Amino acid sequence: MSKVPSILLFLGPEDGLRAEELDSLRSRIRKETGDSADEHRVYLPDGSIGETIDLLQNGALFSSHRLAIVGGAEQIRKKDEIASIAAYCASPPDGATLVLVSDAVRLDSKLEKVVPGNARKVFWELFENQKRGWVVSHFRKRSVEISSDAIELFLELVENNTQELRTEADKLCVYVGSRPGNPRVELDDVETFIYHSRDENVFSLYKSIVADDFQGALEIMEKIDSSGEGGPIPLVGGLVFQVKKLVALRSLLDNGFNADEAFKRLNIRGKRIQSDYRTAVGRFDLPELQRQLNVLINHDAAFRELGSGMQRTLLDLLVYQLMFRTDSFAVEEDYARHIS
Repeated sequence: MSKVPSILLFLGPEDGLRAEELDSLRSRIRKETGDSADEHRVYLPDGSIGETIDLLQNGALFSSHRLAIVGGAEQIRKKDEIASIAAYCASPPDGATLVLVSDAVRLDSKLEKVVPGNARKVFWELFENQKRGWVVSHFRKRSVEISSDAIELFLELVENNTQELRTEADKLCVYVGSRPGNPRVELDDVETFIYHSRDENVFSLYKSIVADDFQGALEIMEKIDSSGEGGPIPLVGGLVFQVKKLVALRSLLDNGFNADEAFKRLNIRGKRIQSDYRTAVGRFDLPELQRQLNVLINHDAAFRELGSGMQRTLLDLLVYQLMFRTDSFAVEEDYARHIS
């Protein structure tokens, strides 16, 4: 058996596959050493890469292998931080593994040069055809049937990563499992359980924006952010999905299609979901929806570039810019007045 690697670089937005790879690494360590790793998690910039490497080099008291998982690796840019990682790679201690994790697909070029190429793995989001196959397979493993319409709506509503897909699929399995006979997930189950039953999500957030409820939208954003489920990039992705569909819907309506024809063309399913879309296109015209889409695209780029340091401020500013007509990233006096 090959030796457990001393350093790994896990990149990309696919949280579920990355979590599976980390579980595989833990199992490999257990199999090789006969013991679970002494595991430490560090989130930059709250932690220190230098202190983490010192910890790995000092050894573990109660385990034969030390494992340190460092999130937010895109923030490793300082010369001394990169020098510490280079020294670690040049002379790695026995029984230690450092895993650098980032949602980004590329890091600082100086950092990537010191990490061996075979230690780098990118976890990409699933393609559409891969997602459908994954969902069908997962429900089959749980001995639950799911209709074709339910699969389509499920994939529209759930974030594009296997961790979120698995979590929501398992909840649905429990939800329908108490019924007599063979459990089967139908379209109404997905609409009721996923779209309407969650406490707060990107759908309830956007409904507050449509309702012109600024304070309510800020409170929902706070709840989503403090829940620790996902991060700003998937949250923005969920909003982009909704606004893109609204742009397409508004375009069809403006070109003479009636609502039912437009819903059918765009595969917008579920009566309550259709009702929410009707309200949104009644509230916003096409230029406004396109402006919102540009705001979201700009914020997606900012979250990927700036890391977690400005996350809270940018999330609130995102809500403000979606609701009030400004594209600037400056925090205007009007913004400060609204959040005071």
